[in-house]
Amino acid sequence: MAPYAEMEPEALLLYFQYESAVHHFSLSKGSISHAKRADQTIENIFTFNNQCYSFSENFDWKVNPSQDIEWLILLHKFYYAKDLSAAYAYSGDEKYAKKWVSLILSWIENVPDGFINSQVTGRRLQQWVLSYRYFIPNAVSANISASFLIHFLKSIHSQTIYLSEHLTPEGNHRTIELYAIFLVAVLFPELQNMAELLCFAKVEILKNMQDDLLSDGVQRELSPDYHHTVLKNYLKIREIALLNQIPLPIECDRLIKKALAFSLYAHKPDGFLPAISDGDSNSYRSLLEKAYRYYPDENLRYVFSQGKEGIAPPHRSKGFRESGYYILRSDWNAQPYKEAFYLFFDCAPLGDGSHGHYDLLNFEMAAYGHTLIVDPGRYTYSEKNDDGINWRRIFKGTAYHNTITVDGKDQMPYRKGAPLVPGPKPVLKSFETAVGFDYIAGAVISNEYPVIHERHLFFLHAEYWIVIDRLKAEGSHDYSLRFHLHPRAQHQTKIQEDTRMTCVTSPNFILAQPFMEGIRSSLERGHISPEYGVKQEAPVITFSQKTRGNALYATLLYPYRTTPPKVIVETVPVYEQAQLCSEDQVVALKMTWNEPHISYYDYFFIGSEDMRKEYTFDDIRVKGKLVLLRRDEQNHLTNIQGNQIDFLAMNGQTLLDFGEFHGKVSYQGGLLHLDTDAPTFYASLHGVEKIVLNGLITKA
Repeated sequence: MAPYAEMEPEALLLYFQYESAVHHFSLSKGSISHAKRADQTIENIFTFNNQCYSFSENFDWKVNPSQDIEWLILLHKFYYAKDLSAAYAYSGDEKYAKKWVSLILSWIENVPDGFINSQVTGRRLQQWVLSYRYFIPNAVSANISASFLIHFLKSIHSQTIYLSEHLTPEGNHRTIELYAIFLVAVLFPELQNMAELLCFAKVEILKNMQDDLLSDGVQRELSPDYHHTVLKNYLKIREIALLNQIPLPIECDRLIKKALAFSLYAHKPDGFLPAISDGDSNSYRSLLEKAYRYYPDENLRYVFSQGKEGIAPPHRSKGFRESGYYILRSDWNAQPYKEAFYLFFDCAPLGDGSHGHYDLLNFEMAAYGHTLIVDPGRYTYSEKNDDGINWRRIFKGTAYHNTITVDGKDQMPYRKGAPLVPGPKPVLKSFETAVGFDYIAGAVISNEYPVIHERHLFFLHAEYWIVIDRLKAEGSHDYSLRFHLHPRAQHQTKIQEDTRMTCVTSPNFILAQPFMEGIRSSLERGHISPEYGVKQEAPVITFSQKTRGNALYATLLYPYRTTPPKVIVETVPVYEQAQLCSEDQVVALKMTWNEPHISYYDYFFIGSEDMRKEYTFDDIRVKGKLVLLRRDEQNHLTNIQGNQIDFLAMNGQTLLDFGEFHGKVSYQGGLLHLDTDAPTFYASLHGVEKIVLNGLITKA
């Protein structure tokens, strides 16, 4: 663009060395680690996804030495350009500048625009522009010639034009590509068409945000890792816009804030994300810290500082209903922060694109600073591996998640890439959160088998979880319930069985089921993948049964800090009008706890869909959906948690009666919380000091 097109090459180089009209975010000074990685690049040794290959000096950019296309993709994304440039800033050694120039010139001479796909172009443009900021403005490297600069600028321009004409229709790739166009248009206004491309990018960025984020703020591919890939690019756009005083629509800020809200809750107490769907177990706390500069929300500060500063988020547990993701956790203010209880529950459909795993009703769980039940992650996108095993299919399959397989099948047929047929249907049946408990129930309906899997998950605040799995079916089916443990449990996990229960012990964790006829337990070999290309052995606990008609699993998940308690888990017969109820419809558990200096027992009951029925188990009568009762050694009630309760009595004494209405109950430590629409009700609990009715304190 005039007048720059008429400038002599040397004058153009001087201009770009000293131009100061545009602004880029601050660059790191580099480190010894950058230099070590850059030294490998100088020798044409490239390591991506834990696969290392050495190239000749004039290697062919289009040849992939790996069976995994992702390896070649990473070669063309040029992430190693950051190592070369940061190593140059750290050491001042001209060898890094020389290699940067030679690799870029080699790529320009040998590779056409758009090679592989558009998102690779977008990533490469980002990396080229970032590394350029180390070498050109204010730099005096003898390896940066005027001739090189002209080749570089022409290629930047050509790739950007190509990208604007070949944008991916949707998803995280489109976000990456739009940011690249925006970046080039802002930082190189001297190039032809950049003013028009800047306007184009601003309009399309907003449209893409609106299309890409669901109403609850979660990115529509439904992968926490890709959600943060998108969020990272949104924040870079915001930063470049602010630095260069380019206004963006206010709606952009509103949408970014919604995406940040999901990030707050999705991060585990240890600061990492679960690798749900395609993703790695990454931490994006630094991204939240960066976001705080532009959106000074004290909730952000609380999470990225891990409770040291700021204000805790307003909700203890949080549901993101449109995406189908739910996070159940203990009190944000409990210390130590990293030891909080956390569970990420997946009641989501397959996300858009190809990243969805066949994992409905899967979950990841953490407590006391450890991830105890793990989503195994993705490992690879490649269908081919050196050992001849299609690990892509295995890691994507239902059996590699913490849920149930029916007749050994996945929840939908495996296919490389995006599915062509409707996926399994998720159904949220209930999500309730109260002072002392959380409860969520969901179901999955698959086209692969005539069975409905229904999962009920109850969290007794900061103590334990109970998982009730119901299989509704006709005919005979094989079921396998799996729990994938962390690699630290490898060779440290044991299964013990007796006539009352099956108990699995591993570090910081007890998993127990009451004895049920026909259920077989086993300890199997599995794997988890904390990052792409890394596969670690980890134990899998499997409970199998072959049943005609409906089936049931009842599982206690109990984390402990140092010393495991002694616990006995049993089923208790439940009666309705003196008739014994089937366990696959109504179930009551009795858990006897023997800890040092204290013993107590808990009853847990979950009823049927028919709320009008009254049930009896031991000396307890209940009309309602769900209740937990704790009795101490003196048989006093010390803890009551209930949802959709109409009536509750024990030992012949009525404790709660809401008439024809329902109530939500949390009672512990003398404090009784009640939520109900009942105009009048009866409550008689020993030791109540204060009642909170529908959020308002009343006299006991």
